[in-house]
Amino acid sequence: MYRPSNPQNLLQIDANTRWLTIVGVVRQVQLQDLAGRPDYVGAYYLPAAQVVPRGLVVAIKTAADPSAVIREVRAELKKIDPAMPLSNIRLMTEFTEQSLMSRRAAMVLALFFGVVSLFLSAVGIYGVLAYVVTQRSREIGIRIALGSTARGIFTLVLGEGLWLVGCGLVLGLAGTVALRRLLQTQVYGLSAMDPLVIGLVMFILGTIALTACALPARRATHVDPVVVLNR
Repeated sequence: MYRPSNPQNLLQIDANTRWLTIVGVVRQVQLQDLAGRPDYVGAYYLPAAQVVPRGLVVAIKTAADPSAVIREVRAELKKIDPAMPLSNIRLMTEFTEQSLMSRRAAMVLALFFGVVSLFLSAVGIYGVLAYVVTQRSREIGIRIALGSTARGIFTLVLGEGLWLVGCGLVLGLAGTVALRRLLQTQVYGLSAMDPLVIGLVMFILGTIALTACALPARRATHVDPVVVLNR
């Protein structure tokens, strides 16, 4: 293709100008793999007869059986050119899995540690509240002796546990905001600040923590004030 030596004349039309036909324009094309940071750029497409490529990639979207479609494509290509090779045929799911294969082990490991952390958090909340109930058994006995109901004691202990859980969720949300750029490179198809995902995680954590808080709170309602005050 002719290129003028003067950059100022790049758009100048003269006898050496070569006209090309544009057959397609795409606003955004993702150049990197699925797990990498997206690098979206615009793109335009020319007819293969104008700029003959060394290799050609064809994507076919179909609801039929892929093996049957491949046989039909091979038959049509054979009619056009019997010597034309057709290789590296894979489903889009296979391309996706290959793109994410390098990070799959890290994702599984992160999921495992996340489940372990969730379990340890629940055990920790239960342990702390059970210890608090034990330490405050005399206070709880006095409250019951002065007329406090089991519901009031349950609400008191549960409220303190939920306060701890709420502080933890707020700190976790702040950490997510601070690390959102790092988290964004580790997930595919999700935003690090996706409100649906964050809300679901907080709901699961809150439900488990609520259960861990309810057990010591229920235990506190069974404190015998006579036994506690005579110690």
